Amino acid sequence: MSAKKVDSPDVQPVQPKQIDGSFDTVYVAEPEEIVVASGVKGDSKGNAGLSALAQELAFNEEVVEVMLHETTDPCAENPVFTACNGVTQYFYRGIPQQVKRKYLAILASCKEHGISTPEYAAPDGSRAMGIRRTSSLKYPFSVISDPNPRGAAWLRDLLRSPT
Repeated sequence: MSAKKVDSPDVQPVQPKQIDGSFDTVYVAEPEEIVVASGVKGDSKGNAGLSALAQELAFNEEVVEVMLHETTDPCAENPVFTACNGVTQYFYRGIPQQVKRKYLAILASCKEHGISTPEYAAPDGSRAMGIRRTSSLKYPFSVISDPNPRGAAWLRDLLRSPT
């Protein structure tokens, strides 16, 4: 079975919205409850009867094979450190390694953001300054193997997210 390879540079992240100065909205996440199902026969992975959150947690524990791309920067981190719930995972550049999906999610969320302030002429002819923001992956990588058919779409969505 041949799986499609996903290279992080092939997926362009959605660029963040321009800054307009309105910082009135604060997002507060609602806590979610984990429901444990007992006595339910599941599929081959045992996921039937589990809540959506429990299924997502099981999905994030699956093992995928990834390789962090090498760099020409002599000062670049190697290995790259990640951690989830106090458990560390190091990514070594140029070496394929098997890791849990949750660490790949952390790596895919590490983005660098740049800001420039180009000068332009406003419609009334006056000089004005704009704010242009861009973002890119801090640690480009390739997924070599992902046994879950849902994995490629999940990764594309994660890479397209602004942060």
